[in-house]
Amino acid sequence: MELTKNGKALVVALLFRLLFGGYIAGMDQYSFNDPESAVTVSVIYILIALFATLFLLNRRYGLMGIIGLESIFIILNSVFLILALGQIADPGMHNPLDNWWATLLRYMFSLLTLTFSIRAYRET
Repeated sequence: MELTKNGKALVVALLFRLLFGGYIAGMDQYSFNDPESAVTVSVIYILIALFATLFLLNRRYGLMGIIGLESIFIILNSVFLILALGQIADPGMHNPLDNWWATLLRYMFSLLTLTFSIRAYRET
């Protein structure tokens, strides 16, 4: 299977996303001593890796899964950010103001992945 330019960019974005997810899982487990959050992050990034593998195996289900997951992630991150900044809910150790760089990276990777996956979907 020959990947298009957008397909290659999507794979690179997903690889960086998986590295970032591994870092988050490690920080949750060892720095914050929060194994439940580490397991949740691990499950999310296992799903991303599964859909990326399906995409690389030339399955449209993988691309549809990536688009769906990224849409859900952007919506949930936005809701969490609004609730945390509006002081409606206590964000605890995942305060977006304290971890502004992680919040920015999460949005950037989600938007890049969503953009490249939609472009790759249109090309196939």
